[in-house]
Amino acid sequence: MSGWKPAFDETAGGDGVPFETKAQQINRLQEGLHFADGARYDRDSYKKMADAFAEAYREKHPEFAARLSAAKRQAPASGTTGLEMPTRDADADIEAEARVVQEEFWRIVETDVESVRVEYGSDLDADVYGTGFLATPAARSTRSTRSRDDIGDDGAATRQQSGEGVGGDDPEDPEISHHAWDFNELIHHPSNLLRVVGSDVPGLTRPWLYFGMLFSAFCWHVEDHYLGSVNYLHAGAPKTWYGIPSTSADAFEDAVRVMVPGLLDAAPDLLHRLVTLVPPAALRDGHGVEVFQATQAPGEFVVTWPRAYHAGFSHGHNVGEAVNFGTAEWVAAGRSAVEGYARGVGKRDAVFSHDRMVVDTARDFARRLRESATGSGGVVFAPWIRAVANTLRDELAVILREQEEGQKMLQMRGVRVERVEGDGGGAVVDDEVCCASCKSMPHLATVRCVRCWSENEKLEVQKAIARARAEGKSVAGAAFAMLGGRNAPRAPGAGGPSDRYRARRDRARPVYCLRHGMEGCAHAPACRVLEVKQDIDAIKAVMEGLR
Repeated sequence: MSGWKPAFDETAGGDGVPFETKAQQINRLQEGLHFADGARYDRDSYKKMADAFAEAYREKHPEFAARLSAAKRQAPASGTTGLEMPTRDADADIEAEARVVQEEFWRIVETDVESVRVEYGSDLDADVYGTGFLATPAARSTRSTRSRDDIGDDGAATRQQSGEGVGGDDPEDPEISHHAWDFNELIHHPSNLLRVVGSDVPGLTRPWLYFGMLFSAFCWHVEDHYLGSVNYLHAGAPKTWYGIPSTSADAFEDAVRVMVPGLLDAAPDLLHRLVTLVPPAALRDGHGVEVFQATQAPGEFVVTWPRAYHAGFSHGHNVGEAVNFGTAEWVAAGRSAVEGYARGVGKRDAVFSHDRMVVDTARDFARRLRESATGSGGVVFAPWIRAVANTLRDELAVILREQEEGQKMLQMRGVRVERVEGDGGGAVVDDEVCCASCKSMPHLATVRCVRCWSENEKLEVQKAIARARAEGKSVAGAAFAMLGGRNAPRAPGAGGPSDRYRARRDRARPVYCLRHGMEGCAHAPACRVLEVKQDIDAIKAVMEGLR
C-alpha cells in the first residue's frame, strides 16, 4: 500500500551539519573489538565517500562486480535463502543482488584475509540532525505537544491508525501535518507504554537516524529493556537483516559463550556493546539456533519484537530511521530485562525505571478508563483495552509484593522511614539514579546512608574549594557546583552540575534498592533512611481502578 510509504525528507541529516561515524573493521567483527571513531561528515560528503568506496571496492574485486552485474540481469526462481526466508517473486532482482553482497560480506568476516574498513553514521538524534519523515513546518513545531491518545466511548483510541495522513484523506495534501507512520508520532500512540517515560530520550522514545554504506554493520543485540523496535529504510541501497526469535534467545546466548568464550570472560556485557558479529549460518548449523533472514528495501519497515536478537549490514549508501516501543505484551519481557541487568552475566545500568513506567502508565490508564465510563450505559471496552488493564494489574501485583516485603524487612532491621512528597499524582520527579549495587532504578523507594552522604559531601566540597582557590576561582561557585542539589537535572546543559561533577557526586552519594538496602557501608541500620516515594496504598488504589 502506498500509504505505508511515507515521503522521504531529503534534508534529513542537515545541510552542512557534521556528524560522527564509527569506524568498523569488517574483517574483525568476530573479535568483539570496540569501534574507533571514524571521520566526521555531513550528509553530502558521507554519500560521496560511501559511493566512492563502493566503486573502488568493485574495481578492486572484479569477480564480485561481475557476479553483482549478472544478478541484476537475471532473476532467480523462487526458493529459499538458506535461512528460512523465502524469496519474494516481486523483489527477485533485489534478492538476487542481496545474495551476492551477502556472500561477499561473510567472506570478509569469516576469512579475515583482507582488511576492509568502513564508516557508519549511527545513532544520530533526529531532533538534532532532522528526521527523514517529511512533514510540514507546522508539524515540526507541534510534534512534541500533540496528544491524541484519548479513549473514546467505544473503548477505542480516537487516534487515527490508517496508513493515510492524519488530518485528511490524502497523504500528499500539504495541509496535513504528518504521516500516520511517522516515528516522531509513535510516542503518542495510546498502546505505547513508553508515553510516560517522556519523548526526549534519543533512540528510545525519539527516533535515531542512520547513514550506512556498503558493508557497514549493526552487530548482534537486543533493544534496551528488551523493547520492540521499528525500523524504516527511507532511501538508498537495501539492508540485510538477521533475526532470532525470543524463544531462541537463550540458545543464542549459550552459543555465543561457546563460540567466543574468551571475549565474554573479558567483557560479560559484550552483547550490550553492539560490536560482535558471529555468522548466522554457524549459529544455525553448529548450535541449532533458529535464525531468519530478510532483505529490507527502501520504503519498507522492519519490526523487531521483545528480546529478539538481530543484526545486519547495508548493501550501499542508505538512510534509515528507528525508534523503540513498548506494548502491554512487552511488560513481562521488560521486567526480565531489568532483572538480567541487575543479576545476570551482562550487568549494566537500566535506561529508565521499569516500576515507575508501569505505575505511571497504570495510573494514567485508570484515569482514562474512569473518565470514559460516563453516561447511563457506561462504556463498552475493546478487547485490547481489557488486555492492557489486566497486564498492568498483574505487573502492579508483582511490584506491590516486592515493595511490601522489602520495606517490611528493612524496617525490621531498624531502618527509619521517610515519606517523600510527590507531585499530587503520587509520582516523585527526581533523578533516576541507579542502585549502587545492582544498577536497577529503584524509583518507588530508595535507601541511603545519611552518615555516608554527609561525610562524603563534606570531603568533596573541601576538595572543590581547594581546587577553586588554587585556580583563582569562586569558592562559593565551586561548592554550589559540587553539591548541585539532590534533585538537580541529569541531562547535560539542563541547569544542573556538569557531567564530571555529577558523576563524582553520584559516587559520593550512593543509593540502594530495597534488595540491597543494607549494603555499601558498615554503619548501623539507624544511620540509614528508607525514602518512600510512592505510597503502597496509592498503588493499590491504582490497581483497583483497573478492574
